[in-house]
Amino acid sequence: MPADAARVAQSRWCDAEGTHVSLFCWVEQVAEHPEHGALFSRLHKRGVVIGRGPDVLYVRFEGEGQVISLSPQLVRLLTNEPSVRGEWETWRPATDRGSRA
Repeated sequence: MPADAARVAQSRWCDAEGTHVSLFCWVEQVAEHPEHGALFSRLHKRGVVIGRGPDVLYVRFEGEGQVISLSPQLVRLLTNEPSVRGEWETWRPATDRGSRA
């Protein structure tokens, strides 16, 4: 893979500040863009990145059961969040809670 292609692939999932966003990290929505799921009501809400598409992040926000696809430029990586697993248990949809073995 040429160096330019590798750089583009790596920067594809960078947040509004240029920080790389990994799976299962915490983000905060910092801009609104209603056509792309970034509603004003979610502005400054925290969520967990549970997937990535070609040019989007799949985020589940606190208190919501659905997964939202957002452009990475509409979020900011939160680096000082508590343990994802412990926090996830407190707001995961009720339908998911009984499905674990």
